[in-house]
Amino acid sequence: MVNWSDPNVISLCSAIFEQLNFLCLGVYIWEYAQSCQVELALIYRRIPPRWPLLPYIIGRIFLLVGMAMICWLSSPNSQASDCHSAFMVFTLAANGAIGCSSINLMLRPFMIWKGYHYVRMFLVLATIGHWIFLLRMLFVFSVMNVDGSCGFMVVDHIEITTLFIYTMCYDMLALTLTIIGLRNMPSSNVFRKTLRIHGIAYVVATCVANIIPMVMSLLNLNTVMNVAFAIPASAVSTIASSRIVISLLDLQSRYK
Repeated sequence: MVNWSDPNVISLCSAIFEQLNFLCLGVYIWEYAQSCQVELALIYRRIPPRWPLLPYIIGRIFLLVGMAMICWLSSPNSQASDCHSAFMVFTLAANGAIGCSSINLMLRPFMIWKGYHYVRMFLVLATIGHWIFLLRMLFVFSVMNVDGSCGFMVVDHIEITTLFIYTMCYDMLALTLTIIGLRNMPSSNVFRKTLRIHGIAYVVATCVANIIPMVMSLLNLNTVMNVAFAIPASAVSTIASSRIVISLLDLQSRYK
């Protein structure tokens, strides 16, 4: 049996965690470069600014900043900085990306249930609750220095498990309302086909991505493993929700 509380095991987990973060950063930079058509279209005024694009753009930027920061914080160069303040900025960026990706998913049922004000109000309240959980993480962590670097965040496993469970329930709510709403649409509706094929698949991918860090935080193996898979889950969620936005914009450009 592995003694997950052993300092040598924690140090090994921290080294793997660092390499995993660099891998995620590389993958996301490649994904960002491959899918920056919305930002370019806004810059060159090929599409008009619209408020639903705000969580898409802000979430992508937040995740890029968060990934770059966690890679820097795990390097020896970070030791000279104020680690707690730096991790607070990282938490704001990373959790902001999670919140924005969930808003991207929730915009679909919000659009489908147009005219049902009680449903929309429930979605708004659920979104506010999600952001309360996300912002709470700014104040419930400490820092553990590792091998001459700022190391990693130490968060109570109950706190982070609660956040992942709420995020999964929030995304499942978006999926459920999307499925129910699509059943009320005519089968010939082109938006119905796109939302059914792309939207549902991407929400399922997001939910599955959040299962792994939730299970690891529930197991509470050690302080590193509790947060080790949070960045990969955030990357998958942001990529999946961003592709939903792109698919809807492509559809609108074809049928406008």
